[in-house]
This record gives sequence, C-alpha cells and structure tokens, in this order.
Amino acid sequence: MRARDDLTISLGHLTVPLEIRRRKGTRHMRLSYGHRNQVVVSVPMRCSDREALRFVEKQHAWLLAQSAKMPRVRTVREWLEMHPQMSGSGDVFLVRIERVSDRARADYIFENGGSELVLRIPASAADCDATLLQLVKRFAKDALACRVAFHAKRLGLNYGKLSVRDQSSRWGSCSSTGGISLNWRLILLDPVLQDYVILHELAHLTEMNHSRRFWGLLDQYDPDRLANEAKLNELTVEVMRVGRGD
Repeated sequence: MRARDDLTISLGHLTVPLEIRRRKGTRHMRLSYGHRNQVVVSVPMRCSDREALRFVEKQHAWLLAQSAKMPRVRTVREWLEMHPQMSGSGDVFLVRIERVSDRARADYIFENGGSELVLRIPASAADCDATLLQLVKRFAKDALACRVAFHAKRLGLNYGKLSVRDQSSRWGSCSSTGGISLNWRLILLDPVLQDYVILHELAHLTEMNHSRRFWGLLDQYDPDRLANEAKLNELTVEVMRVGRGD
C-alpha cells in the first residue's frame, strides 16, 4: 500500500506536513517529529491511511504540546549568524562569510594566524544559501577526514572508505568492511563532542556491536564518554535541524 505524500495536520495556527512511514516488524503505531519538523507516524505495513489518521487525531493534544517545544529548522546561514564558529582538527575557528566578486567558485581560507575561517561566496552565485551549504559541507569533508586519520593513527587502527553525508538522524556509522560514515553537522559541535563521535565509530572497527566490551574500549579511547554522550544527546534535536531549510 502506497502512502500519500500530500497529508497535513493543523496544530493551532500552524499546518504541518504529516508523513506515514510503514515499517516491517512494527506492531504498534508511534508518533514523532521529523527533522524537517513534520509529524511522522510509524505504523505496521498493513495499516491503512485511515487507521493512521485516526491515531494521529487521538494524539492531537500531545502533538500540540510537543510542537511548542520543538526547535525550528534553520539554514546554515541562520545558524552561523547565531553561532559563528566551526570545529576541525581539534580546534574551534571563528567563521566569517564574505561575498567576493573576483572568484567564480566558492572556497574557504584561514586568516589571523589560522584562527579565523573565511567562507568566500562568489557575488555571481544565483543561490547564496545553497552555495554556502555546499561550501560548509566541503569544509566538513576536509576537516573530518583529517581528524579521523589523526585518531586512527594515534590508536593504531586501519579503516576503509570515509564518507561525509547528510544523515537525517545519525551522527555516524561504521560498516562491517571498516567504512566510516559521518554527518557533516559534526563541524557545528565543540571539538570534544566531534571527537567523541569519531572515537565511537573507530571503536566499532574492533567491536561491531554495543556490547560491554565495546563500551569498555570506548571508555579507554574517551574517558569522558558518558558526559560527552549526555551533552551530545541534549544538542542532537536542535543541530540535526540545521541545513534542512536550505
């Protein structure tokens, strides 16, 4: 059964998209908010749209209360205007965005002894925000590749292909072949939290699970992992919404 993609729900003065997700093995219906602030109802495979909508209507009060607490989706430009910094190589760089007329391609440079990161956007760019987003992702790929290589060498580990992607909810993953995938938004976090995620995935090169041995190994890699994990959980809902509006 195909889910409709034109559903909406009214929450007070707002009308927001409603997404029905059918999942194998799911026995119960569950509500959540997606990272584009859409309402998501997860249902069993054979559940009809009508049943799903009835369930959503019964939870209207809960949805209304949760919508008031939900961080808004922000563009990269909006985020950097509020938090003008990005992390890489274990450091925090002050970020400045410039429109330049003498360049055909967006790029970034370091100034003030390497403490300031300048994101240069061509004045001819048709969509400044989209160009900025792609440039930030390019910096993320460069910065995270260097940081993973640094920690892997320090720990004597070998990994496969590294990819930097736009995951909707995960900070990172490690495949059975040793490939590591990281979320580009890690550069928006403090270096210690960025390192925590990288070390988490590097630990999976040895322990491909979340067993007691895995957590013991990660404790060796990051003695402050419990505090870092708690802090990351606090920030995830807000930071994961950055770049969804570009």
